[in-house]
Amino acid sequence: MSKTLDISVHDLHEILKKDKTENTILVDVRTKAEHKEVKIKGATNIPLNELESHKKELEQYDTVFVHCRSGGRSTKGCELLQDLKHPAIVNVKGGILEWEAEGFHVEKHKGFHLPLLRQVQIGAGSLVLIGVILSFTVNSQWALLSGFAGAGLLFAGITGWCGMAELLARMPWNK
Repeated sequence: MSKTLDISVHDLHEILKKDKTENTILVDVRTKAEHKEVKIKGATNIPLNELESHKKELEQYDTVFVHCRSGGRSTKGCELLQDLKHPAIVNVKGGILEWEAEGFHVEKHKGFHLPLLRQVQIGAGSLVLIGVILSFTVNSQWALLSGFAGAGLLFAGITGWCGMAELLARMPWNK
C-alpha cells in the first residue's frame, strides 16, 4: 500500500532540474487533447479514466509523480494508485497551471488550437443563448435547453467531470 506525498511545482522543477529522475515517471492525467496542447517535457500522458489499466506498468517505478491541470484530477489519480505495492505516489499540487504561472518551461502545440476549456465555454454558452432565443421566438419549452446546459455546468463544477469536455476531447480536431 503506497502513501501519497504532496509536492509543489517548485519541488518538482528542482527534482527534474537536478535530474533526480532515475526510475521515476511523471504522469499527466489530463485528457489526450489537453496534453497535446501543453505539456511538461518528459511527462507521460495517461488520462485519469485510463489510469486503472496502467497500474501494472506503473509498479515498475520507484516513484510516480502525478499532475493534471490544477490539482483535482491528480489527487483522484493518486487515490486510484494507492494500492500499488512498490512506488511512492507523489501528487504535484497546482498542476500545469501553476507550473506555467511560475514560468517553468512547457512544450506547446504549434499551430492554432482552441483549448478544451474554451471549447466547452463556447458550446455551453451557445446552448444557453440558443435556448433563450428559441424560448422567446418559437416555444417557451426551449428554455429547458438552457436549463440543461446550466445543470451540466453545475454538475461539472461540483464533480470535476464534464461530459461536454469528454465529448469534445474525442472530436477529430482535438486528436
